[in-house]
Amino acid sequence: MSGIISEKGTIPKRNEMVSIIKRHIKPVQRAEYLPCVNTCGRVCAEDVYSKNTLPNYPTSRFDGIAVRYADFMKGEPDTGGWLLGREYEYCNTGIAMPEGYDTVIAIEDVTIHETGIEVHELPEYRGEMVNEIGSNMLAGERLISKGTVVVPAHIGLLISGGIDRVNVYAKPRVAIIPTGDELVPPTDSVPIGKNVESNSYMIAAYLDTWGAEAIVMPVVRDDPAAIADALNQALAENDAVTIIAGSSLGTKDFTISTLNELGELIVPELAHGPGRKSSLSIVDGKPVMGIAGPPLGAQITCDLYLAPFVSALRGLPNIEMQKITVISDDDFKEHDVDFCERVHIYKAKEGYRMLSAFALKTTRSQMQALSNGNFYRKAGTSYKKGELATVELLCPVEYIPEGGRAAQPGFV
Repeated sequence: MSGIISEKGTIPKRNEMVSIIKRHIKPVQRAEYLPCVNTCGRVCAEDVYSKNTLPNYPTSRFDGIAVRYADFMKGEPDTGGWLLGREYEYCNTGIAMPEGYDTVIAIEDVTIHETGIEVHELPEYRGEMVNEIGSNMLAGERLISKGTVVVPAHIGLLISGGIDRVNVYAKPRVAIIPTGDELVPPTDSVPIGKNVESNSYMIAAYLDTWGAEAIVMPVVRDDPAAIADALNQALAENDAVTIIAGSSLGTKDFTISTLNELGELIVPELAHGPGRKSSLSIVDGKPVMGIAGPPLGAQITCDLYLAPFVSALRGLPNIEMQKITVISDDDFKEHDVDFCERVHIYKAKEGYRMLSAFALKTTRSQMQALSNGNFYRKAGTSYKKGELATVELLCPVEYIPEGGRAAQPGFV
């Protein structure tokens, strides 16, 4: 089902919003040369070629003895009088072959006596168990292609190839602007009527996890001029911006109107909840994601949209969340709009089960932190206790705990 077209603009559903993000956000092309050991997780900005040929001399593939294949060309030789340093030499894995020898016999296939040896497996060809020059790597060989994400195995490859520094795309710099007259910096003495500003730190952690550089800005008061100044500063210094606020309903929600004045408001809000009051704009050619202020809405916006937002900035495809099938422990009512509900998934004898995080008898903040699944369902869809459902994981499947409500710390 398509999203809504209103006087405000397009109000997309989930898949449409991801498509809009992909369409409107261009990859950051700024690159930097870094020591290759510091490039894991970065995206290569150019092809990388080896400077070395390895091995640069024939080496032994196994621990064993080096022999001359000519001695075996007429069948099994009399090795009863063979001497170390004359008919054979010891050689170890990766070590250059002793001069004058061309074949290796694994140490398990020989018995060494004080005088002479016994060979239990004869070599079948010259150069058996020998790594030839360039068999591991050739000078000029492409090691990594442009657009490849560097993984740990690449680090060893680069080092072997004589590569000291690699040209990689810089981490996208994403500014985070918290807004709200009611917010104060982190403290254990919250003034009456105020609230601790925590969303920016959570969002920064998301950005860091996904490969962006988070720039947390001071809290901005609910004033159109102050919001515009903060946006202009953030846009001048960064590749993208996230701004945390409501979109249009509160008496001091000036974010949407300010974004509309400064640039192109592409998505004013979403066609699902929670997190409906999130947005997407382009200002001065740079993307600005508005993130709903309530922590649960902010979390869901990050899970569903900030992840593809960062992937697009990095020029990478969006990574889908892993899904599993579970048995519901609770009834889930239908909603007038698509709805994303936090759930707690656990292991039971009959398989994975879920219960509504809202049903847990604990504080809302703890419920949000301890939930490990997203249950996204379309408008008008309900589920009954005992039904099968597909949910998205917020953690690796291996981290799912065993037991139900009573077994979870903090749940009563």
